[in-house]
Amino acid sequence: MSSSSLENFVWPSYRPPLETYKLHYGIGIVGYAGIVRAQHLPAYRLANYRVVAAADVRPERQVLAKLDGIPYVYADYRELLQRDDVDIVDCAVVHFTPEDIAARVQIVKDAAKAGKAVLMQKPMSTDWNTAEEMVKIAEDYGIPFAVNQNLRFDPSIYLTKQFLSPERFGRPGFLQFANISFEGPKFAFGPDGVVMAWQIHAIDSIRWLSGGEASSVYCTNGNNASMYHLQFTSGMVCNYFEYHNAENFRNETPFRVWAERGAVRANHRWNPSSRWQRDLVEVRAYDWPKEIGWVSYNLPDELTYQDVFDRPRYDMCASIGGFIGMMGEFMQSLHEKRPALTNGRDNLNSLRIYFAGQLSAEKKRPVDPRTMELL
Repeated sequence: MSSSSLENFVWPSYRPPLETYKLHYGIGIVGYAGIVRAQHLPAYRLANYRVVAAADVRPERQVLAKLDGIPYVYADYRELLQRDDVDIVDCAVVHFTPEDIAARVQIVKDAAKAGKAVLMQKPMSTDWNTAEEMVKIAEDYGIPFAVNQNLRFDPSIYLTKQFLSPERFGRPGFLQFANISFEGPKFAFGPDGVVMAWQIHAIDSIRWLSGGEASSVYCTNGNNASMYHLQFTSGMVCNYFEYHNAENFRNETPFRVWAERGAVRANHRWNPSSRWQRDLVEVRAYDWPKEIGWVSYNLPDELTYQDVFDRPRYDMCASIGGFIGMMGEFMQSLHEKRPALTNGRDNLNSLRIYFAGQLSAEKKRPVDPRTMELL
């Protein structure tokens, strides 16, 4: 249905216009963790992106990279940085410990000295000062630096954003957004919320859909869940719920947006092993003809081997499309010599919302993330 029109209604694209840009930048992956093999590498290969090298300190991961057909594999990422055919450092080093975060900072420094662009796995950092440090390093050296907020580019989120434009549905007024796991339940019956690595997905996408910056954040944590009430400078208000009861990928992200001239209801599914509904987007323009009702756009999340630009292939789940779009948009930004949509400076505003939420839950009151002290 993506190419069809109905009564002067035409679907916008559910992905950036990747085929019109230079997409042959060389990618060097640093940190050959599980997410690389599960999603980064399948996405890049489906889109014909050029992965030329990988580096990891663990010998077993070096073996896996070689088995995966990576042309050049190193134990020391600094050897990777010396390669002329590496234009982008895709940093997938994990963020679990202070040592991991320190390694990320050093990689950004060394990549900056080598003049390489850096795409950092989310969350950029687990503390504010380190995140600011990384952004400042990139700015001081003048290298492109972005954060891999791939949920923005998952088809249902990206397509919804295209409807929230002046020529379509206009500004959003109210957003209901959830990121939930259903296997369980495994309730904590206590103050515990959700880990940052999951929340930053939703927070960044909500901020992007809002068209503004958060002016008030109220959050409560409990039973492996977080509940947010958010207000934005654009005028949009949001009710956001996050629940994860186990480390699994049987999750979905249902959401609904009411805008000035229309409404969107959609669902993003993280993995086909989930029993949730498919990825889809449904729209209804308030004045476009009433007798038609909701029109459903079924996104291509099933296994397929069609051309990635005509009918994108989702090898495991729609999240693969998110990684295709994220790296593709980063390459577009390099080609156009502009900041990426998820550039490091922009991503600090998403991190502010998370830290404001944690402070709000502690203080039991709303917090303005623009004025709070971040230490």
